[in-house]
Amino acid sequence: MSGEKKPAPNPFAWVFRASVLLLGAVIALNVAITLLRPILPWLIAGFALAATVWIAAAVVRWRRSRW
Repeated sequence: MSGEKKPAPNPFAWVFRASVLLLGAVIALNVAITLLRPILPWLIAGFALAATVWIAAAVVRWRRSRW
């Protein structure tokens, strides 16, 4: 049985599967963007606030470690 060859994959089936996968990814991305759009300003503000606090803490630690 080791001498058996697998049949060549059907290129149309491969292209169809790739197209369906791409369509699914596009639909999922569109739904995710649609759902995140109302809260996007809050997410950006939260990340900006977290970055500001992190930078302030780093500056305070750096100033205290100099002495």
